[in-house]
Amino acid sequence: MRFRITMLVLLLISALVVSACGQAQTTISAEEIMQRMEAARDAMQDIRATVAFDFTSPEKSGSMLMETWLKKTDQTDAQDRPINMLRIEVREASDAQLQDARFVSDGEMFWVYHPDENRVLTGTREDLAEQPMTDAAGAARTFEDMLQRGLDAFDIEVLGEEQIAGQNTWKLRLTPASDTQQQLQLDRVVQVTMWVDEELALPLRIDVDASDMGRAMFEVRSLDIDSDLSADLFTFTVPEGAEVVNVAELAAQMRPRSLSLEEAAAEVDFVLLSPADLPLDATLVDVQVIGDKMVIQNYVGSQVTFSIVQSSDEVAAERQPPIGSEVQTITVRDQEATLVTSGDDQPGSLLRWVEDDVRIIVAGTLSADDAVRVAEALQELGD
Repeated sequence: MRFRITMLVLLLISALVVSACGQAQTTISAEEIMQRMEAARDAMQDIRATVAFDFTSPEKSGSMLMETWLKKTDQTDAQDRPINMLRIEVREASDAQLQDARFVSDGEMFWVYHPDENRVLTGTREDLAEQPMTDAAGAARTFEDMLQRGLDAFDIEVLGEEQIAGQNTWKLRLTPASDTQQQLQLDRVVQVTMWVDEELALPLRIDVDASDMGRAMFEVRSLDIDSDLSADLFTFTVPEGAEVVNVAELAAQMRPRSLSLEEAAAEVDFVLLSPADLPLDATLVDVQVIGDKMVIQNYVGSQVTFSIVQSSDEVAAERQPPIGSEVQTITVRDQEATLVTSGDDQPGSLLRWVEDDVRIIVAGTLSADDAVRVAEALQELGD
């Protein structure tokens, strides 16, 4: 999971630093600013920057300081987007496990290295492009596309001028346009504030406020443009003894497989449970296994549809409940559990708890009582 989170952070930085020199102007429209940024990006050949990243979320907060190198190639991809070489090294990190992590791409291949695990995740540009939106790599690619779309991706307002680290900047407010919100599956308001250097047409700071989902800030601390970076910077040598994991193979392993309950029980690294008592004539219609750490059982009845998820990994970690829902702490199977029920007339419940280091979720168009009934009826296969 840390690989995916780090890859998202690092690739988002690549979208942050792809602009360069422009000219200053005291009165300017949002469209003119974006045009200058696009022209500067097109004129730039390479860039070296030190970028600070800070984030706060309900689950975790932290910071990183990264050194970034980007060099253009003379190639474009199938969508006629420029292909760049990129290197990012984590210099400081609040999470010690991210210290000295690296991302390197020569334009065709990429490598993500975590020294604490001595592990390398690698693949091709096509592998990265094929990652789904629910995967961090896919989200990063979509965010980069969104920035390149400029005005088409955002509703932009010029708030005025402000100094950042002694530099004159234009302060902009960017709100994702409706089609961008649909593309990124945003169900909450996301507000982006960006400070653009008036001389360089470069974003020196980006502040992303996602309300109750959290907040992130990117800030450029140092910058060197068109210094004729060597292509050798964008090569990667696998450290001795490091485990190498191919992203395409990893993605294949993580694709859901439909199996029987007995087959699923043999695949995972925990004891699989199934309900001995089902509400409203529900029957098991499908069992999906993801890797060796997650099983999803899907049930359907004449008046109900629900799923039971068991996972020994963070894949099923808690998420913030929907706005307007009711949240209770109850006891299920002698464990503290969280019960989330819908706040409208449509029945719907999500019940989650941890048992024997396994995360368990019962969720669907169930009443709260039926969700608890299913949970209490869970037992090992064959019992």
